[in-house]
Amino acid sequence: MKKTIVELPDEFVQKLQLDNEQLVEMQIIDDQIIIDKNIENIRQDNKVAFRWVMATGVISALIAVINFIMQQTTTVGMTGANSLTQITIYLGGGFGTFSFLIMAIKTRNREGHLIRWYNILMITLAYGIIGVVALALVMWVISSAFAGARLDIYTMSLIIGALVGTMNYIMVITAQGLRFQQAVSVLIATLFGGIIMSMATNGSVGWWQYNFSYLGTNRVGNGWIFNFTLIFSSLILLTIVDYLFSSLGATFRQNRRLFILRLLFSITAIAVGLIGVFPNNPGWMHHVHDGIAQWLVMMVLVMIIAIRWLIPNPSWEFLVISYVMAGGLAISDIVFKKSGYLSLTAFEMVAFGFAFAWLILLLQNLRNLSYDDNPKYVVKLEIADLK
Repeated sequence: MKKTIVELPDEFVQKLQLDNEQLVEMQIIDDQIIIDKNIENIRQDNKVAFRWVMATGVISALIAVINFIMQQTTTVGMTGANSLTQITIYLGGGFGTFSFLIMAIKTRNREGHLIRWYNILMITLAYGIIGVVALALVMWVISSAFAGARLDIYTMSLIIGALVGTMNYIMVITAQGLRFQQAVSVLIATLFGGIIMSMATNGSVGWWQYNFSYLGTNRVGNGWIFNFTLIFSSLILLTIVDYLFSSLGATFRQNRRLFILRLLFSITAIAVGLIGVFPNNPGWMHHVHDGIAQWLVMMVLVMIIAIRWLIPNPSWEFLVISYVMAGGLAISDIVFKKSGYLSLTAFEMVAFGFAFAWLILLLQNLRNLSYDDNPKYVVKLEIADLK
């Protein structure tokens, strides 16, 4: 066994409030050493999560059995009204969203995160919706595997309590470890999940023969899913932008270049939501929808062209990828308009893919920039054999 001594700068010791012989927890993640001094907080978080599971599980089971007794139900089915699926989704979604909100607030207060209060509400809503969708998929699998099964009210209430408790445990530990990368993952899952669901449930087999935005019009069965996805993704994107640029001090007085980028990025995010607010329906909405879509593409192109002046010391890899994506947008537009090789739907999907991929890449680079702003020190390691 070897003993390693690390000399830490006084600023680190003061900032972390380290004491002599204090125990810290260390992990190796992606070849990086992560040190956490809050071992007691971690243990407390685990206790809180398990207590939350027990509390919500018991309460859910009691609510379920009281409901069945009041409804004079003798046996409970897997699907339909007053069933395992229905009650589990209602209770799981309600308790899960509430649990996430409480834990996110506690995490913010304890860690001193830069996430603002209204951003916490938006992130909570995002995780709540995704949690409900995930729970619905789980219940679909269970109900399909046990199709036609019916159980007594007490057994079914216990099952409901166990499922709701599990859902709450996942939501609680997610909120306790809330980080930037999770918010980006939620944005991607919400956007692409909602679009795929729109494609699968739109009720029009030949939707792709019109245009991509056809998914959100009043001519398909579930156009609201597509529009809601864009609006909700826009709100999440604004939340991430506000968090990132606040941590970078992107204000007019502190950093005007980043402030301009923040303004352009915010306008782009708002344009994404407005495309959902004004679907591509016939009449005046069609013109407004097209105008906003063109404005969105223009904002992305402006940011790509000006990015080398808006971000301090951008890497050449990022610049090359940015210009390649800008070229892809321009080429797809030329191919669509001049040769007719791409259909309108294909062009819109290609353009959307390039634009969204670049925005995610920009978010990651901004996140790295915020890391680079943190002070760095070279420390000395002394390693000796213990006998």
